[in-house]
Amino acid sequence: MTTWTLTCYDGRTYPLPTPLAWRLEYGVGDPCDSFWVKTLWTEGEEAILADLTRLQVTQGGETLFLGVVDECETCWGPEGCTATFSGRGMQALLLDNQAEAADFGLATWEAILARYVSPYGIALDRGVSLPAAAGFSVASGSSCWKVVYDFARYHGGVTPRFTRAGKLALHPWEDGVPLVLDGGAPVTRVVRRDQRYGVLSQVTVKDVSGWTRQTVVNEAFQAKGGQCSRVLLLPRKTGYQARRYQAQFQLDRSAAQLRTAEVTVALPFAAWPGDLVDLEGWGGGRWRVRESKVTLGEGGYETTLVLADPQAVF
Repeated sequence: MTTWTLTCYDGRTYPLPTPLAWRLEYGVGDPCDSFWVKTLWTEGEEAILADLTRLQVTQGGETLFLGVVDECETCWGPEGCTATFSGRGMQALLLDNQAEAADFGLATWEAILARYVSPYGIALDRGVSLPAAAGFSVASGSSCWKVVYDFARYHGGVTPRFTRAGKLALHPWEDGVPLVLDGGAPVTRVVRRDQRYGVLSQVTVKDVSGWTRQTVVNEAFQAKGGQCSRVLLLPRKTGYQARRYQAQFQLDRSAAQLRTAEVTVALPFAAWPGDLVDLEGWGGGRWRVRESKVTLGEGGYETTLVLADPQAVF
């Protein structure tokens, strides 16, 4: 049985009655995880809504979602009195808080964690060791999430994301047994997509003085007529390896959009972001889940999986 529990700023909790409909969306940081739930509501308890800050979804003792309540709405209509709640995963706390501009001579992960993560009550999924970064800079207007993402991705080579329990995960993908979807699976819809728009053919990085620059090219995409270039301005103190990595990373991340698939399965929680999926039929191939959207509506349970190349950079 799935349990939905709302928590107020002062620690009071309110278990929701059985939802009429709901949607849980999971990703790998972009877009942020999110939720939406609609339930019957007792008229006269609207004052509670302004105090809500968190929502937790559990099943069999396991947390399926932990997030920030962004919006509550009460409606009186043909269904009687209902309430809807929507919000985002715990990543929202890092997205919503802006970091001060800063230059680090040598930035360590411990310093990044203490300054941009821990103040918001976010815990790590497991201990990690990321290399220190020389000349690491935080640009004015950056969110705390961008600081964490840039440090982990550009200098640590890992994709930061949040677990279903609301913890920050920084370990590499752990490939288990792939989910096999074949003619016997309750697949209701499959879409294969080749998308050239947004895929970069060339990236040039240079420092703000303009004296040093490096260009990295996606030769395979250029050979097929791709023409889409970008120029990145980086702080003067950014090292050679960091500049080159950022250029290659931008190419690799954009290339992840070139070939994708979307599969809808008539099951709840069929797979999670990062899982491997083998399609047997519908063009076949091995894929990695980039997004997972689980819904309960009039048609029952559905999981829609957005799939990308297993080696894609997120």
